[in-house]
Amino acid sequence: MECRLHPGRAAMVECQKMEYWYCQECLDQCRACTDPCLYCKFRRGCVIWELCRKEARKRCQGENAAR
Repeated sequence: MECRLHPGRAAMVECQKMEYWYCQECLDQCRACTDPCLYCKFRRGCVIWELCRKEARKRCQGENAAR
């Protein structure tokens, strides 16, 4: 599989909700959580969420403040 945001790069992890794959750089920059503000039935076991939940929550709060 290749990364959704970086075509040609090997993907490391899959977003089970959206079925997208992401590379290590996306994980390092916490860009892999596609929709952190919406319900996700996979969240409890999600590697992406565990690695990026603090950053994802900040993004979600920023979106809510902009509304």
